[in-house]
Amino acid sequence: MTKIILITSISDLNLIPNDLLKSNDTKIFSFNLDVHLELKNQKINHTIADDLLSLDERLRIFDKMAEFRSWHSKISSSDFELKGVNLLKILDRNEFQTYLLPILINLVIVKEIIKKEKPTKIIATNQISKIIQSIIKNNHIETEFFKNEIEKNLLWDNITVKYNIGGIPLTFTLSRQKYLKIKNIFENLSGLFYNFWFKFDQSKKKSIVFLEFNPQLFSRLFEEMANYDGDVILINHRRSAIWNKKSIEVIKKSKCKILKLDDVLNKHEQAQIPLLVDNYSRKIDNLWKNSEILSNIFQIDGYNFWDSIKDVMMKIYSERLFSYISLILSMNKIIDNIDIKCIVSLNESGETEKTILEVNKKKFPTILLEHGFIERVSETKRFDILSEHTSFNDKIVVWGEPKKRWLIDEYDVDPSRILVTGSPRHDDYFSSRLKNKNSHEKTLLLAPNPINEINGQSGTNLKLQFNQTIKKTLEIIKKFDNVKVIVKLHPIQLQHNEEIKLLIKNLDSSIPIYLWTSVIDTINNVDAVLVLTPEIHATPTMLLESMILGKPAMNIYFDKTIPEYTHVKNNAVFTVTNNDNLENNLRKFLFDENFQKTLQKNADNFLNQFLTHHGTASEKLASILKSY
Repeated sequence: MTKIILITSISDLNLIPNDLLKSNDTKIFSFNLDVHLELKNQKINHTIADDLLSLDERLRIFDKMAEFRSWHSKISSSDFELKGVNLLKILDRNEFQTYLLPILINLVIVKEIIKKEKPTKIIATNQISKIIQSIIKNNHIETEFFKNEIEKNLLWDNITVKYNIGGIPLTFTLSRQKYLKIKNIFENLSGLFYNFWFKFDQSKKKSIVFLEFNPQLFSRLFEEMANYDGDVILINHRRSAIWNKKSIEVIKKSKCKILKLDDVLNKHEQAQIPLLVDNYSRKIDNLWKNSEILSNIFQIDGYNFWDSIKDVMMKIYSERLFSYISLILSMNKIIDNIDIKCIVSLNESGETEKTILEVNKKKFPTILLEHGFIERVSETKRFDILSEHTSFNDKIVVWGEPKKRWLIDEYDVDPSRILVTGSPRHDDYFSSRLKNKNSHEKTLLLAPNPINEINGQSGTNLKLQFNQTIKKTLEIIKKFDNVKVIVKLHPIQLQHNEEIKLLIKNLDSSIPIYLWTSVIDTINNVDAVLVLTPEIHATPTMLLESMILGKPAMNIYFDKTIPEYTHVKNNAVFTVTNNDNLENNLRKFLFDENFQKTLQKNADNFLNQFLTHHGTASEKLASILKSY
């Protein structure tokens, strides 16, 4: 009799009896790093489930995921449309992929385990029971499932708020609803002191609308818009446009107006929302009951996994339907009542952006801004699906000619739709470059790029390599005289960020870890920047920002073959793999002044090719927007 135990979370270990875990008659498979480390700590023999899935197989699943991003298009939308907008479509596309992709990967892994082990009994918890049942449906395999009460949530069901007080990072998590309530209270209090709010009856001028912009990151752009003879309106539903002192100063200086979505609908219009919620709830509930159509949509390798995601999907739309209907009605009123020159966004996948773009129906021009450092080669082209420039059907603003050529050559985008302005968010960087100080003590900025579930590459072995590289780096730095380390974490809300923070604190609690501190100030206060890039397609923006600020940058890449990105071929960044001689490379990077000067010269040459309008991109973009 062959028994296997599948453990997908650390909490499972408290539920599965110890005698089963330590039985010689069972084979255990761990599905994440925490489980692996705990089993290893308890000296319990086990197999890392990720070992059964190659990187190529993960990329195949990533490609398959593209079909599910638009699952709603395979269902007749007439019952779910409000003001011409499909309610099923509003869910944040990247949030959905971050939730669904790990489920697909686990399903394929479980399929391979069962195929290889041919078990007579499978032991697990309900966290993975439905995946197992979908695979063994026609097999005579006994199962035993223990109940794990911990619910799985989507990325934005809880909002993590992060601040730095000195060198101490503070983090606390709020439910989505509680966060939005606090955001609303905070904005109302701010309104007592500042006249930031846009009101429909106060202006008949042409308005330029910015969606979900952080004024602090685009301060120069909004300052350039201050003399626009019309209204510059910010719509920030997810994160307040006045979340800190700096952002408030930008709004005051630029004379922008904030349009609060909570204030768009009058009392009569708001009173209609519960009635609409009841109506559409019934229609969506009927959809969930139609298991045949949904089972046909949600399939991979001949296995349907609708039952594995059904409960979460029902919960999402039940909890967010009121918000989605409010969004649609508010955006519809905005489109109908404001004379808009153009709508500017950073993506088209978020709930705010999706809603207004759908309601707009090409009535007003829309513009999509490039907002992150992305280089592509043929091997990483599949990841363009995440940047959305390939699917956007109106004007696209890019940072330089290389991106324009890529969109034209690879996706046949009409050149007239592509505007080259440089990067407005980096104008302040070009004016902030300082001369490198020749101090006796060197400071190295360690910038580990977190692993994101949205890319399909997250797994136990990759995280083990990542942790080992951080540990080895800190051990090597301690050997060098007069070199200290500080850490800057990526501000993205990811569990891996919390894992990185905990790892570094355990390795050396004296190392400062920064979250929301200014990137410019952080880079300017160090001598060199070391980036860790575990995902095969990633080109972290920290590399570009280090180049702009004149700091030598080193990138540790976690694959045998480094893609031939232009910044790699031009030696603008010292790029190595995690299997190279780290100590020799760090010594060369930190102490060879001629090598550093060559890196900086190469970086400046790369920037001249990659970015246009250095330091004046905001002026260029503002000029386009004003005359649009």
